[in-house]
Amino acid sequence: MSDNGFQSREIDAGRPSAARMYHYYLSGEAVFDVDKVFGEQIFQIFPYADVWAHHNRGFLQRATKFMVAQGIRQFLDIGSGLPTVGNTHEVARLAAPDTRVVYVDNDLEAVTRAHELLDRQDALDSTAIIEADLRCPDLILGHADTRRLLDFDRPVGLLIISVWPFVPDSDRPYELMAQLRDRLPAGSYVAMSHASLWEASPEVKERILALTELYKQTSDPVVNRTRDEFAAFFDGFELVEPGLVHAPDWRPTESVDSQDPARPCNFAAVGYKP
Repeated sequence: MSDNGFQSREIDAGRPSAARMYHYYLSGEAVFDVDKVFGEQIFQIFPYADVWAHHNRGFLQRATKFMVAQGIRQFLDIGSGLPTVGNTHEVARLAAPDTRVVYVDNDLEAVTRAHELLDRQDALDSTAIIEADLRCPDLILGHADTRRLLDFDRPVGLLIISVWPFVPDSDRPYELMAQLRDRLPAGSYVAMSHASLWEASPEVKERILALTELYKQTSDPVVNRTRDEFAAFFDGFELVEPGLVHAPDWRPTESVDSQDPARPCNFAAVGYKP
C-alpha cells in the first residue's frame, strides 16, 4: 500500500470486477471466462442489466454534452471503467475538440485498455488514464497527469457515474465527495448516478436485492442508497433542471418508456458549484 492509502489491484481473472461486468452489460464482451459465467447469472436474476447500463451510459453522454454547452473544456471522469463506444473525450470533442480529459479507475484492466485506446487515437497529449481510487482524492487531484491536463483555476466537469454504490458507508463517501467538491473551482459541474431499488416495482426490487447479494462474490460489493442518501452527495451544489431524476429521465433526447422495468433503477443528477 502506498503512502496515500491506495493499493494497486492486480488483475484477477478468477473473480469478476465491477468494471469488467459493467463493460459486459454495455458491450456483451466478457474479458475473462469468469465474467461470462457471472454475467449469465446476473441476467437470469436481472434480465435488463444491459438496459440499466445503457441508461447510465446515456446519462453520462447527455451530461457531458450539457457541460460542454455550458463552456466546460476539462473533465475528470472517476470510475470510468473499460473504454467502450461513446467515451467522455469522444463525446466532448465532437463539439469542442480542445477538451481535456483525465480518466480514473482502480481496475488495472480498465486502465490498460484505456491507455491502449488513447494511444491508438493519438490522444495522450490531451487525455490521460490514471490508476487510482475514488477513496483517495488527494492522489487523484495531485497526480502528475491531473496537474498536467487540468487547470483548477478554471471550471471542471466532474463525472462520477455509478461509482458510489461500490463505496460503503464505512469508507465515509460523503466526506470523500466533500473533499472533491471543495477542490472544484466555482462554475464547475458534477454529474453523478447511483443504482437504487427503492422506487422500482416489488418484483424488480426483489431482483435487485438478489443481484446485490450476488455481487458479494465480486471484488466490488454493492451498496443501495435511497433518493435522499443520493441527494446528500450534492451538498454544496445547485441541482440543474430537471433535478434528481431517474437516469433516462435526465434531459432525454428520445422518448422514455414509462413501463421500462429498469427505468427507476438509477438515480441521476447534475450539480453546479456557484
